[in-house]
Amino acid sequence: MFRLFEKALDPIQDPARPEPPAGLVAFYWHFARQAKGLFVALFAVGLLVAVLDSMIPVFMGRVITLVTASDPARLWQDSRWVLIGMAAVLLVVRPLALTSQNLVANQAISANVSNMIRWQNHWYVARQSWAFFQNDFAGRIASRVIQTGPAVRESLVALITGVWYILVYGTSALVMLASADAWLALPISLWFAAYLVLLRVFVPRMRDRSKEVSEARSMLTGRIVDTYTNILTVKLFARARHEDA
Repeated sequence: MFRLFEKALDPIQDPARPEPPAGLVAFYWHFARQAKGLFVALFAVGLLVAVLDSMIPVFMGRVITLVTASDPARLWQDSRWVLIGMAAVLLVVRPLALTSQNLVANQAISANVSNMIRWQNHWYVARQSWAFFQNDFAGRIASRVIQTGPAVRESLVALITGVWYILVYGTSALVMLASADAWLALPISLWFAAYLVLLRVFVPRMRDRSKEVSEARSMLTGRIVDTYTNILTVKLFARARHEDA
């Protein structure tokens, strides 16, 4: 069963366009469209999981209503199919949906999409000119090739699962509370507004700082790798005090 998901994408397929585009959205779409079937499947199962989770409070309210409004002696006889249906959703359908989501995200997308991006980045970088490699650290180039795949994959999966889940679950809660009393929807509305403000304030700062950290990490990795690459020359002509300095 796992092999079916693990072989859903060939990570070493040749891209239709060798050079990734420069724009951020175009860069993401360049890789996402090569696995769009998997991301559509993740979108669908993510929607299903969010809808099923939003049904849990509805089921709890329904059970409380049945217990308080029905004769205990006739509760099972009058409402058994409602109880069986809710139990089937929570004990069968929801676990299957969560399992499908994990299989698509972890077995089909996690390794395959990351390695596809790494392979295509390597395929593109390896065809650069002699001057390209002469003017940069080999370790820095390698770290970029290795890190880009997981970064693109994680951000796409987080966008589809996390943000989509919040939107569906939050909207469902907002609608259900508003249907009971408009004032009950006020805290959820304030939470949504505060959440959007936090995104607007902190995401650009996190983006800039993440870029700085990535540049610094790549430079450090490049220097260390190139030091070890040329360590034979250092060992032949240097002394311990010079290396320490």
